[in-house]
Amino acid sequence: MDSQQGKTRIAGLRFGPYVTPVVAIGVVVECEVRGLVTVVGVTHGPIPWPVGERDGEAQPIVFKALARAVRQEESAAVAAAWGFTTAQVQQWRDKCRQPRRRKKQTISSPPIPWKREDDELVRVLSLAEAARLTGRTLTAVRKRRRALGLPDGRMKTQRSIRTGDKTLEHAAQAKQLLQTRTRELSESVDQLRETFRKARETLSFWKFQSSLNKG
Repeated sequence: MDSQQGKTRIAGLRFGPYVTPVVAIGVVVECEVRGLVTVVGVTHGPIPWPVGERDGEAQPIVFKALARAVRQEESAAVAAAWGFTTAQVQQWRDKCRQPRRRKKQTISSPPIPWKREDDELVRVLSLAEAARLTGRTLTAVRKRRRALGLPDGRMKTQRSIRTGDKTLEHAAQAKQLLQTRTRELSESVDQLRETFRKARETLSFWKFQSSLNKG
């Protein structure tokens, strides 16, 4: 691949810019594909990129702009821009396809600022797709949509399922309450019948005693 072709491919990337991160040799960073790796060098592709070593194997570190490009761009375009193979980029994409797990935010790991291109993805894509392409959690994308004045991104079916669950729960509670009230009413009716029976027996007894006294 000549330099002109590389420049054309880089200029044709849909998102960006993609800047080589500044890291020092020996620093430990997190790769989204391999986990914690030690920086051991830099590639010599059109976009130079840090190389990380783990378990004796040195590979480009899939993090920062490269991780974002793997999610958002075509595999062939990323391969040309960074000097990798298309198969390698596709393998990274398969491993980076799911939204990232939530991490506790601390002073050393502050929230990742939202960029204009991220907001565009949030506006036009579904909740899950926007989370995958921006590398954020579903909760983060939902909060960002609310901050942009958009619906939170949940599908109507999801909301209807939740509403249906609450309706079923309320119906079950009402059924249980009705059964309790019916049982209490039945017990009250039985008590009234027993009281009425005893009253009739008592009245019959005194009528009989009265008739004996008159005789």
